[in-house]
Amino acid sequence: MPKAKSSARKIQVQFHLAQRNYKRIIKRMRTSLLDPLDPIEATAQAPATSATQDLAPTQAFVQSCKQLLRTIRAKALRGIAVVLEMPYKHEARVACLEFVMSVLFAFCALLCVVAVLAICFFLFGKAVPTIMEVGVWDFLLGDRWMPTSEVFGIFPMIIGSLLVSVLSVIMGAAVGVLSAVYLAYFCKQSMLRILTPCVELLAGIPSIVYGFFGLVVLVEFVDFFADNGGKGLLTASLLLAIMILPTIILISKTSIEAVPKSYYEGAIALGASKERAVFFVVLKAARSGILASIVLGMGRAIGEAMAVIIVAGNQPLIPESITDGVRTLTTNIVMELGYAEGLHRDVLIACGVVLFAFILLLNLCFRAVAKRL
Repeated sequence: MPKAKSSARKIQVQFHLAQRNYKRIIKRMRTSLLDPLDPIEATAQAPATSATQDLAPTQAFVQSCKQLLRTIRAKALRGIAVVLEMPYKHEARVACLEFVMSVLFAFCALLCVVAVLAICFFLFGKAVPTIMEVGVWDFLLGDRWMPTSEVFGIFPMIIGSLLVSVLSVIMGAAVGVLSAVYLAYFCKQSMLRILTPCVELLAGIPSIVYGFFGLVVLVEFVDFFADNGGKGLLTASLLLAIMILPTIILISKTSIEAVPKSYYEGAIALGASKERAVFFVVLKAARSGILASIVLGMGRAIGEAMAVIIVAGNQPLIPESITDGVRTLTTNIVMELGYAEGLHRDVLIACGVVLFAFILLLNLCFRAVAKRL
């Protein structure tokens, strides 16, 4: 904001200086345009004699010439004034527009900050007293969730959220980054025109549709091998891995394509193969963008509820194997918030605060790792 004000002030000062110079130029041009009128005016104002009285037609001609020169002078000055003022008016208009837009952008940024602060104020204002009432350690490390008996231990849900998110990111990141490399360097243009819209369409599919797909396809697939009903940690992780693929692919592809071509061409010129140049030079240069895509994918995996609630089994227990049923923090909130009242409802809001804190810590950890890369 101060920078915008200083630049606007600088333009205003330049505009006033230009106006002063403009007035001097107009004064000089007025003088030069009036010079041709002086001899005519001197002749017209000379005392009448017997010789000049016979020149009445000549005086009339002089008067008409003088009037014509005055008209030409006025139109010339008006045209010159318009031409000379145009750039300064444009600069003043641009400075005013920049100031208004800077105020608008600052207002939008402030609105985002206010929204985040309002969310934090609401969540922490409700959650902190509730956690203190239940007990910090009983709430975070308790292994039993019995709302009817007012026993609220969310440790199984915390473990379930972490396991589902980590497994889905491990599977989704590997497939997503390799797919982005293929689309950026190995895919033909004819195939690229087909695959890119398909990936973008994959990002727009609703979560509940993913849940139906997992229920019909993935649950049957896992049940065929594990023979446990199919709903559990592995099924939820596979479904979330598919859901975060578009985010990882599109952002990683953009980051890879943003690396200057000279890196790749230099590696090829030094004798590296195409695969070695891509994986050891281009990917290394694009690692910050790839890491950002993984962070965004993991954020979606932690916050997903509708698809996971259909295929996860929703058992508030710590899973002992990869095929056991699991309940995450998000599914726990969605399942019970509709009928919760009193302390039960406040505890579910506190679960949201724990989820919010997890995502915040995750972003801070990945940001610290990105700075070291």
